[in-house]
Amino acid sequence: MKNPIKNFGRIFLLGASLSACISDQNGDFLQLSQEKGLEVIGKTLSFADFESYESAIQDPKEILSLDFQSIAKLTKTESASSNARIFSYEESKALEEYQGSLILDILDEDGMVIIEDKLFHLDFVNRLVAVTSNLSLRESLKKGAFESDEIYLFSFEDEVLQLLENESKGTVFSKSKSDLENRRINAFYVGDNCDWDECRFNDDTPGTTGMDYRVETKHVYQSSGIYFKLFSQVKHMKKSSPPFYSGEYTDVRIYWDYWYKSKKSSIGIQQDIDYRAKWDDDLEAQYYSSSRGLESYRLDSRFYVEVGGDHGDGAGGFSIWDFDLYRIDKGF
Repeated sequence: MKNPIKNFGRIFLLGASLSACISDQNGDFLQLSQEKGLEVIGKTLSFADFESYESAIQDPKEILSLDFQSIAKLTKTESASSNARIFSYEESKALEEYQGSLILDILDEDGMVIIEDKLFHLDFVNRLVAVTSNLSLRESLKKGAFESDEIYLFSFEDEVLQLLENESKGTVFSKSKSDLENRRINAFYVGDNCDWDECRFNDDTPGTTGMDYRVETKHVYQSSGIYFKLFSQVKHMKKSSPPFYSGEYTDVRIYWDYWYKSKKSSIGIQQDIDYRAKWDDDLEAQYYSSSRGLESYRLDSRFYVEVGGDHGDGAGGFSIWDFDLYRIDKGF
C-alpha cells in the first residue's frame, strides 16, 4: 500500500389562518412534485422515469422536503420511533460510509425506491442493487430473497440505469445465499486506506487540560449503482467521554484540484481548483453527484484543521493538521 500522506505537515386567530396557509402550501407542493414526476407511493419515493430521477438529484430540495421515512431520517435518533425499523450492526456500519449522501434521503427505511415503475432495493452490506418490475415482490427484496427470475441483480459499481435502458437482466447471476454473502465488504474496517476510489487519513493527538482530539479525513468516489458521488470530507472531534468522541467546532478547510468526465453527456468534462473554509466540526466538498458514474477522474485534496476549537489547543500550544491525501484517480 502506498503512503496515504504525501506532505504531512504539523499535527496540526392567527393559529387557524396559519394552519390553513400551511395546508395550502403543502397541497401546492404535492401538486408541483407530481408534475415533476416525483411523489410518495405508500412508504416509498417514486420517480416517473429515469430523467425525473436525474433532475431531482441535481436539485434535491423537493426530495428533502417530502414527508416520508427515509433511511437518512431513520438513522437520526430524534426521528426514530418504537415501531421503526432497527438496523443490524452490519447494516449500520455499512451505512456509515454513506452518511451525508443524498442516496440515504432517497431510499425508504427498507432501502427501496421506485423509478419508472421498477422497484429498486439497495443492499449496502452486500453492495447489491436488486431490481424488479413486479412490485408485489417487495417483501422478497426486503428479506434478501432474490431467487425469482423477475428480480435482476447488479453490483454497486454497475451503471444500473444505463444497463436497464439496454435491457440488461443483471450482472450478478449467482443468487445463492452463500455466494451473495461472499460479496460482503469489510464494513468493520476503520483506519487509513488508499486505493483508486478512496483515500483516508485518521489521527489522534493529546490536547491541553486533558482533552484528546481526532481528525478523520477522506476523499472518495462513491458508488451505489443508481447514485455516484465524488467528494472530500473532514471531521474534527474531541474525546468527550472516553473512549467516545463527539464533534468539536474548529477552523477547517478543504483545498481541491479535480478533473472528471461524466458518462452523462449533459455534464461532460468538469474541472476546478479552489477551497472552502468553515468554522464547523464536519466539512464536505462535493464535486459530483449523478445517477450515472464517471468515465474518468482525478482528485487531489489538501486539508487544514486547527486542533482543539473552543476548548483548547493541542499539546504544546497552538497546532494544526495540514496535509495532502494520496491522489485518487480512474482512467489516468
